[in-house]
Parts: sequence; structure tokens; C-alpha cells
Amino acid sequence: MKVTITLLVVLALANAGMVQKFPITYGGKRSIMNIMVEVENKIKAHSPLDTIRGVLDNFKSAVAQEQGTHDEVYGAQQAECQSEIAYRRAEVDDASSTLQIANGILKTSTILLKKTSATLGETENILNSVSQHIGLINDVRKEDTQSYNRGAVTFNDAINSIDDAIDLGVALVKGEASLIQVAEMTTKLMLASVATKMNKAFMAPLAALAQIKQEDDAAGAAERLVQLLQTLRSNVEEAWASYTAENTNALALFSQQKDLYLATQSRLDASKGRLTTKAENLQGVISVQSAIAQAATNKRQRNQTLWDDAADLCHSFDVEYETVTAGRRQELVLVQELERLAERRAAEQQ
Repeated sequence: MKVTITLLVVLALANAGMVQKFPITYGGKRSIMNIMVEVENKIKAHSPLDTIRGVLDNFKSAVAQEQGTHDEVYGAQQAECQSEIAYRRAEVDDASSTLQIANGILKTSTILLKKTSATLGETENILNSVSQHIGLINDVRKEDTQSYNRGAVTFNDAINSIDDAIDLGVALVKGEASLIQVAEMTTKLMLASVATKMNKAFMAPLAALAQIKQEDDAAGAAERLVQLLQTLRSNVEEAWASYTAENTNALALFSQQKDLYLATQSRLDASKGRLTTKAENLQGVISVQSAIAQAATNKRQRNQTLWDDAADLCHSFDVEYETVTAGRRQELVLVQELERLAERRAAEQQ
């Protein structure tokens, strides 16, 4: 019996949440063997039956008192067991619920992060492509501007050459120009024809200029040459105006395309910023929920262990109560046998 008491004390101290509030000592000052010897001696000494019954009644009273105290202790143990187990069960359920929620958020956030990262990658690829297009537009526009500037110089030189040719034609009308001047002017006009790519327009003036000294009516030929050169000048000016208009239209088209790409670039930059922020937020959510899930797992494991320990300890209380109570019932059976034995001996001695 004392071994059982020691075992229960060790189990109770091992579980911090299950401290016995009503310690009890079983049969510390009584012994059924001592009672049996005492009753046997009193029967041999022919002691009165009432005296023997008094001894037995005192023993039964001690057993009953001890059982009553044990019932109170066991009731307190049961109440605390139920409270502890209910508390641990609630803690396990709470941790399991928290873990389920955290895992759900983790799963959703992980999926969203993958999708967001993929979208962010696609956005960056498109943004790089748009940036390259903008660079190409700028390069093409720069090249076209340089080409236009070269064209401006070419047409301006051609017009100046035509003006010089007109002056030469006027001088020819007056008979004041030489063949060397005509040859030099012919060369200039031929170069202007090639530079402006207007060979057809320059053909008639060049032919007239080449034959100017072969005409019988030199003055009349010079006047026709001047008219052809004036017409050529108008054609060159029209070609220049057309070239300028085309350049202006091209500039407008380039500007329109660039504006579209710049607007697209701006939207993509904004989208990239939002996706980056979203990815960072999702990573934060994953980090927090991972910590919550780990804490919930630890809490569930800890409380499940305490729950199991409490259940084991409470079971030991049940076993101990049933064992000790059965021992007391056996003692009372022996007391009843002693009482019948004493009555029988007393009857025999009469």
C-alpha cells in the first residue's frame, strides 16, 4: 500500500498541472493483522464480547473514515483531471484550428506568389521589348533627321547652282559669258542633278546649256535656257517642299509611335511596381503564416503530450482508487469474519 502511495506521489510531481490538493495516508496506525491478533488474544482471555466488538467497531470506523477521506481526494482528483484534460483538449483544438487556417493561407499565398512572380517576369520582358522599340525609334528618327539635314544642304546647293545658272543665262543673253563659264556651270548642274536624284528635270536645261553656243540665235537660245532654268528651280523647290512635308509627316508618325510606346512603358512600369509590391507583401504573409504554423504545431504537440500525460495520471488515480478501495472492502470482510468468530467463541464459552 505504501509503495502505491509513493508511485502516485512521483506521478503527480512529474505533471506540473496535476498537483494533488488533498494528500492522504492509508492505514498509517492500523493493521488488520494487529486487529486479528488483538481479537484472538481477547477471545483467549475471555474478554467481554462488547469489548471485542468495540475494537472491531473502532477498526471499521477508521476504515470508513479513511475511505471517506479517500473519496474526497479522489473526487478532487477527478475534477482536476477533467479540468486539465478539457483544457488541454481545447488547447489542442485551438492549435489545430490555427494551424489549419495558417496552412490554408500559406497554400493560397504561395500559389499567388508564383502567379505574381510569373506575371512580373512577363511584364519585365515586355517592358524590355518596349524600351528596345523606343531606342530603335529614337535611332531611326536621329538617322532620318541627319538624312533630312543632308537633303536640305543638297537642295539648297542645287537651288544656288540653278540661280547661278540663271545669272549665267542672263549674261549669255547679253553676250557676256564665256564657254569656260558654261562648262563649269554644266558640271555644277550635273552634280546637282545627281545629288537631288532629279535627272529627268535637269535633262532639258543641261541639253540647252550644252547647245547654247551652237545656236544661230544665241540670244534667243539663252532666253529659252533662262526659262528652262526658272522652271527647273520651281520643280526643285516643289521637290524640296514635298520632301519637307514627308519629313514632317514622318516626324509626326514617329512622335505618335513614340508616345504610344512611352505610354505603354509608363503603364508597364506602374504594373511592375504594383506586382513587385504585391510579391513583397505575399512573401511577408508567407513568412508570418509560416511562423504562426510552426508555433501552432509546437503548441499542439506540447499540449497533446500534456493531455496524454494527464490521461495516464488520471488513469493511475482510477487504478489506485479501485485497488485501495477493494483492499478496504477486504479488510471489512475480515472484520466481519472476526466478529462472527468472536460471537461463536463467546457462545461456546457460555
